[in-house]
Amino acid sequence: MEDRSNVNPDYDINTSTYDWSVRVFRQIKKLLKVRITLHGSPEIIDHGHIFLFNHFARFETFIPQYLMYEARKVYCCSVASAEFFEQEDSVLAGFLRDVGVIPNNYPRLLPWLAEQILLGRKVVIFPEGGMVKDRRVLDHRGRYSIYSRVSMDRRKHHTGAAVLAIGLEIFKMAVRRAEHQGDLKRISAWAEAIGLESRETLLTAAHQPTIVVPANITFYPIRVNEHILSSGAELLSRGLSRRAAEEILIEGNILLRNTDMDIQFGHPVIASARWHHWETWLAKWVVPRIAAIDDVFAVTRRPADARERLLAGRLRQRAQIIRNKYMREMYQAVTVNLSHLASTLIMDRARRNRIEIDRTQFFRSLYLAIKHTQVLPHVHLHRSLQNPDDYRDLLEGEHSGLHELLETAKASGLIEIHPGHYRLLPKLLQEHEFDEIRIENVIAVYANEVEPMSGIMDAVKRAVSAEKKVGDRELANLRFDDEVRSWRWDLRHQAKNTPDLGGHPITAGVTPRPFFLKARSHNGGGIILIHELLASPAELRGFGQHLADLGFHALGIRLKGHGTSPYDLKDRRWEDWLDSLRRGYDIMKSYGSRIYIVGAGVGGLLALQLASEQPERLAGIAAVSPPFKFSASGPMAPLLRSTSILIRWMARRTGRPFVERTPEYPQYAYREVPLRSLYELRRLAHEVEEHLSDVQCPVLLAQADRDPILAPESSRTIYKALGSKNKILRSIHADRHNILVEDIGGIRDIVIRFLTRDAPAG
Repeated sequence: MEDRSNVNPDYDINTSTYDWSVRVFRQIKKLLKVRITLHGSPEIIDHGHIFLFNHFARFETFIPQYLMYEARKVYCCSVASAEFFEQEDSVLAGFLRDVGVIPNNYPRLLPWLAEQILLGRKVVIFPEGGMVKDRRVLDHRGRYSIYSRVSMDRRKHHTGAAVLAIGLEIFKMAVRRAEHQGDLKRISAWAEAIGLESRETLLTAAHQPTIVVPANITFYPIRVNEHILSSGAELLSRGLSRRAAEEILIEGNILLRNTDMDIQFGHPVIASARWHHWETWLAKWVVPRIAAIDDVFAVTRRPADARERLLAGRLRQRAQIIRNKYMREMYQAVTVNLSHLASTLIMDRARRNRIEIDRTQFFRSLYLAIKHTQVLPHVHLHRSLQNPDDYRDLLEGEHSGLHELLETAKASGLIEIHPGHYRLLPKLLQEHEFDEIRIENVIAVYANEVEPMSGIMDAVKRAVSAEKKVGDRELANLRFDDEVRSWRWDLRHQAKNTPDLGGHPITAGVTPRPFFLKARSHNGGGIILIHELLASPAELRGFGQHLADLGFHALGIRLKGHGTSPYDLKDRRWEDWLDSLRRGYDIMKSYGSRIYIVGAGVGGLLALQLASEQPERLAGIAAVSPPFKFSASGPMAPLLRSTSILIRWMARRTGRPFVERTPEYPQYAYREVPLRSLYELRRLAHEVEEHLSDVQCPVLLAQADRDPILAPESSRTIYKALGSKNKILRSIHADRHNILVEDIGGIRDIVIRFLTRDAPAG
C-alpha cells in the first residue's frame, strides 16, 4: 500500500472500499438487463489521464469507473454535486469520499484532481455538468450548447476538464524547469507534498503529455413504456414529481429491459498540442513563481500582474479551444443504431412538411441509409447496423426493433400508422419541457443524438433520394455486400466467444469469404455454387472463376455457421443453411435470366430442397455427392447410427460436442465435426426425401463409385424419386467424396456440359 501520510485524509480513495464496491456492482450488474460494452483498446485507459463522458442517465455516474477498473485495475476519481456532501458525517458522504468522489465546491478541486493524476489515478468528468435528456447539443446555428436546468436556458459546456489539463501541463513545465536547473530539492518537496514515493516518479510524470480522452455512452433502445418500478412508484407516492417519475420510467426501462449500453472512446486530445510559441513563453515566465501545484490554478483566478492577467486570458481561450475539441470528439463517438437513422429520416420529413410516408419507401430508404452509413469513415456502428441478420428484413418491410420504435411513436401521438403508409403529426416538431422530452418525443431524442454527425444526415438524405431510382442490380450488389458483412460479423463474434479448440478452426491463407464473379461476356446465365458441409466458398472459387470465363455470373454463397468456427456451426439448423441459399438466389435473380445451382455434398441436398419449391427462373441443378444414404462401413457410420437420440442429446450439452476428423481438403474445412450438424444433416435428408417428387427442373446427379462416405445407391435413390423428366445420373470412377474440388474424374466438364446444353454461345 502506498504511503499517503502527507495527503489530506478527508478526500482520498480508500482502496478497500473501492474494491468491495466494484465487487458489489459486479453482482448487481448480473441482475440487470443492460448489456454494458466498452469498445476499443483498453490500452487507451493506460495512456489517458482525464476521461470525459456524456450524461443521459443518473446510474451512469459510477459505470465508467467500474469498467475502467475491470479493464485495467485502475482507480478513478470523479466530481459530484456538493448536495451529496452537505451532511459530512453521513454514510453516503463517507462512502463517496472513499471511492474517490469529491464535491464540486471543494476549494482545492482542480489542484486535488491534478495530484490524483500525478499519483497514477484517472479522473472521470461529465463536462456537460448534468443530464442531457433531450440529447440536443447543437443550437439553431450549429454551435455546441446544452440546456441548463438552473438558468432554464442554453449554455456552453463546462471548461473544467480543459482548465485541469492545462494547469497540469504548466505544473509539469515547472517540474521540468527545476530538473533542468538541478533543483532536486524542490522536486522532492513537490513529490512529498503530492504523496509520491519519490521525485523520480514525479519526473517521469512530468515528461508525459496530459491526455484527455473523450468518450460517448449510447443507449439502445430507449423505451418509454411502463414497468414494475414505475408502477410501484406510482402506487407508493401519488405526489411523485414529474422529474422523478420520468427518470424512474426511462432509466428503469434501461436497467430492467434488454438494453445495450455502448461506450466508445473518441480520439484523445493532448492538452499541450498546438500551443503558440508566445503562449509557451508566457507560461514559462510564470513557472518560476510556482511554489505549489495550487499556484498554477491561482493564476487564472487571481492573476498577480499584467503578465499573469495576459496569461490567464489566453489560458481561458485555450481552455475553450480544448473544450470544443474534446466535446466534438465526444459527440462524434456516438454508437449509431437503426433508431437514429429512422428518427433522422422522420424528423427531416417533418421539418420539410412531408407528412405522408409510404411504408415500402420508408423501409427501403432505411435499408439504403444503413448501407450509406456503413461506408462512412470513423463512425461507430451498433450491431443493429453491423450484422445483416438484424436489418436485412427491411427490404421485405419487416423489422421488430423498428416496429417497437414506431409503436412507441404512435402511442406518444407523434405518428399515425396506416396499412400502407405513416402520417407524421404536428407533435413531432413541438417544443417540450426538459423533463418531458424523453417520454413525449423519443424520435427527437434519437435524432438530436446524431445531429452533430453531419455524415448521418447526408446518408439519410442520399438514401431518400436514391430509393426511387435504385435498380434491382444495385440492390443485389448491396445484398451481396450484406453476405460478406455477415461472414465478417460471425467471424468477429466467434473470435471473441470461441474456446480454444487446440487447433485452428479454419486454415489461414484461404479466405472463406463469399464471392460473386461476374462474366465479362455474359451468356444470360447465373450459377450459384454451394460448398460442402464443414467447408466454405473457398473450395469452389476456382471452379467459379472458370464458369465466369465461360460467360456465367458465378455466386459462391456461404452457408451459415461455416468459414468461422465449429462453435458457430454447432448452433445452426439446416433451415439456416437453406436461408443462405435463398438469399443467394434472390441476389442472382437480378443478374441471370436462367439460374442454375451447383452443390457439393450437403450443398446438393440444399439445391434439391430449394428446387422442390420451384422458384422462378431455375433452369437446373447439379448435385454432386449429395449425402442421402451413408456407407455402413464409412467414417461417418458410427456417428450416424442412432443419431436421433445420441446427437440430439449431445447437441444440448454445454461441453465440447465435437468429434475430430481429418478432412479431405483441410485447407478449406473444419477439423472438428459438431455432432449437432450431423443431426441437422439427417433432418435435411429426411426433408428432401419428402419433396423429391416436387422437383421439376432438370437435374444432374453425380457420385463417386467408391465414395468413402456415401452408400453406392445414395444418388440412385434420389434419381428414382425425382419428379423431373430431364434428369441425369453419372457415376465417377474415384475413391473420394468431394470430387468437385479437384475435378476428379472430369466432373467439372460433366457439370459444364449440363449447364451449357441450352445456353447460347458466349
